[in-house]
Amino acid sequence: MEMKGFKSFANRTEIVFGEKFNCVLGPNGSGKSNILDALCFVLGKAGAKGLRVEKSSNLIYNGGKTKKPSKEGEVSIWFDNSKKEFDLYPEQEIKLTRIIRSTGQGIYKINDVVKTRTQILDLMSMANIDPDGYNIILQGDIVRLIEMTTNDRRQIVEEIAGINVYEDKKNKALRELERVDTKINEADIILVEREAYLKELKKDRDQALKFKELEERKKRNKKTLLVNNEKIHNTQISAIEEDISKNTYPNFGFNVHGKHRS
Repeated sequence: MEMKGFKSFANRTEIVFGEKFNCVLGPNGSGKSNILDALCFVLGKAGAKGLRVEKSSNLIYNGGKTKKPSKEGEVSIWFDNSKKEFDLYPEQEIKLTRIIRSTGQGIYKINDVVKTRTQILDLMSMANIDPDGYNIILQGDIVRLIEMTTNDRRQIVEEIAGINVYEDKKNKALRELERVDTKINEADIILVEREAYLKELKKDRDQALKFKELEERKKRNKKTLLVNNEKIHNTQISAIEEDISKNTYPNFGFNVHGKHRS
């Protein structure tokens, strides 16, 4: 693990871990607890108080009274991936990096490529590493474990054994199912409203079609009536003209009224 600008480690500091048991020794105030904080930090532990600070920017080396403060705190850790615990990555070695800046902005990287915290946690879960779990025991945790109730201790054992993971997934699935049921109920209500609206539209449509049909029939009947009237008038005109022609005196050039025909 490598630290720079993190808490009391102003300069680049490297901690080499062996394959078996590792122990960090030193007098009070030498930064032993800060090493464990750096480990939790780079693994993605959430919350500043879990890292024994009031706010995230306090994780950056402040320079003390005589030295220049750092602009950012950075911790990197390397994992041996020769046995493919992180099977999504073909590399033999996995480098995990987390950076905290004075603005509070956090940056995560996997093999120097920027990633999200969720992607970091997904990577850690491949090796059953939980930065907020009980595979990392912080200061005061042992006393708290001793003083807690039997049920609380059982929950911790279940969490360490991984049982609570399935319980969380179950609860998450139930919550999702409840949300789906709510959406289905809302959709059913909307569907009922739409069906009523469609019935009204169908009624209006049927009335409009009936009106259009009656209008067309009215136009046809009106046209037929006009044609019939025209035929009747033409017949009457022909009869009148025939009567006129019968009552005319062609030999004298006068009509029945005594006027000379032109």
